[in-house]
Formats: sequence, structure tokens, C-alpha cells
Amino acid sequence: MLKAISHHFIAAAILLVTCVAYAADRGQCISRRSADGLDHEPRLCSYEPTTIGWTKDSDDVGFMDFKLSVRYQIYPFPETEDKWATYFAFSGRFGQYLGTRDSSPVVTKRLNPKFFFRQWMDKSGTGDYFDIGYNHESNGQSINTAAGFAQAQQDALLKDGSTNAAYDQISRGWDYVDFVWRKKFPELGGNVFFVLKYFLPDGLFQGKAEEFGTDFPETDPEGKPRDRVNGVGAMYKKIIPKCLGGEECKFVVAYETGYRNIAKYNTFRLEYGFKVLHIPLIVWGQSGYGSDLAQYYKKVSSAGIAVEIGSF
Repeated sequence: MLKAISHHFIAAAILLVTCVAYAADRGQCISRRSADGLDHEPRLCSYEPTTIGWTKDSDDVGFMDFKLSVRYQIYPFPETEDKWATYFAFSGRFGQYLGTRDSSPVVTKRLNPKFFFRQWMDKSGTGDYFDIGYNHESNGQSINTAAGFAQAQQDALLKDGSTNAAYDQISRGWDYVDFVWRKKFPELGGNVFFVLKYFLPDGLFQGKAEEFGTDFPETDPEGKPRDRVNGVGAMYKKIIPKCLGGEECKFVVAYETGYRNIAKYNTFRLEYGFKVLHIPLIVWGQSGYGSDLAQYYKKVSSAGIAVEIGSF
């Protein structure tokens, strides 16, 4: 067991070194946010922050938490006069249960490929923009029958003494369209992001959406459709040039609710980011929904710490 765990930590260290090396090119990626620098972006850049850390959910044991997120400009090829671009982006999240589940498995939490159009809204270097995107989001799992779920529960109990692993294997998936608006507010000292999503009942890539109760009867009393808990969100992000030890740090507060029964089911998240020996760390806490896609409908309190690449 110790040998297997050491191999996992070595693999995580290699991934971390690779991400840090990639971050050295981040300055050019940031310049793409300015309408005056559209011809300087590398073809591959960060999208959401890439992180490696530890997460503890109130309904689960702690696990090593990985997220990798990149974007790639597909059209047009960079030209000075273009104030817009189209992209392909991919974000993936994975959890490794070190020593708490049989064989310390890596569990897919979220897979989200998307195509989106971005339009820059000014020439002053603030980087204001709006995006319109088409997404396919799933957890990459396979259980979609009552018999399969019952068997997974039995197997999980025999191996780990808990049924958590069985719930993680329930297949979830949606296609959705989204609108993202980023605006810098000097009076607030930071950037504000507004996000709207609409989950399609039948999508181009997903087909019929797979959510609570669509594939087989599920009995969790907290169960509800995805649009009750996700779809309308806002985030405030502030970068502070000098904090601990004179290093850069950041503060993030985010809120999300569903567009059905708006403000009834709410998610709140706080992050504080700082640097130790030039390594960017974040500590965060969250209360609400969507801690993982398999049980997106369940209200959970979560906290974690992570190395973060591509955000500050």
C-alpha cells in the first residue's frame, strides 16, 4: 500500500512541475485578454485555474483533488485587427482516495469540453469581454440502471464498508449553453464575472440529459433537477499586489443558484490565495450544491487547500 501511495505522490509531483513550467508562459496568455494584444497569445493557454490539492466534503472522506483546464484558439489565427476569437476549452477534475478506498482509485468528478466565442469590449487594456459557449458536461461514469447501482452498492460495502463509491459511479451528463461576462470595476478594485447557463433536456453531444431520476428511480429525498441548483452565478475576484511577505495574493467570493426556484438553493464559496516561496496556494470553503456531479443536488459543506496555476 505504501509503495502504491508513493507512486501516486510521484505522479502528482510530476504533474505539478509540468504545470509550473507551463505557467512561465502565462504572461503571454494574459495579454490576450487585452484587445491590443490579440496577436500575441500562444495557441494553448489556461482557462479555469489548474489545481492540485486536498478536499474534504462533509459527506465524504478527504481526497487528493486534481483539476486541469486549458483553452485553445481555433479561429481565426491571431491577427492584430481581430477583437474576437473562437476557442475550444477543456476542464477535467479528478479525485484520488489515498488509502480510504480499495486500490486508492482515481475517480472522475467532472469532464467539460466546450466551444465558445469571445468578444473583447474595449481597447483600454482592462480585458473586459463576453463569451457565448456550447458545453458538454459529464462525470464519465457508467451506472445508469437500478440493477447496476444495487450491485455497485454491494461491491462498495464489501470493499470499503461504505456506499460512497457506488454513488460516485452514477452517470450524469448535460449539454448546456452559457453566457459569461467579465467586467473590471475600478471602484471595487477587482473584476466581476456574471454567468448564465441553460441546461438542454436533449443536447447535440449528450442526447437526453442524465440527472437525478432520469435513468432509473432514485430515492434520495434531496434529489432535484440540475436547473434548481445551478445556472445563475456571479463571482468577484480581487488581486492584491502585495500581501504576505510582499507577494501577490487574491480574494474571491462566488455565488450560484438555479434559474428555477431562483435563490431557493444557494451555493456560496470563498477563496484566499497567497504565495509561499513563490508557490501559489489557495485555501477555500464552500457551502451548497455541486461539490461533485454525481450528487450535484445534495447540500454539502466543503473545504480544501491547493496549489493553483493560472489565476494569480
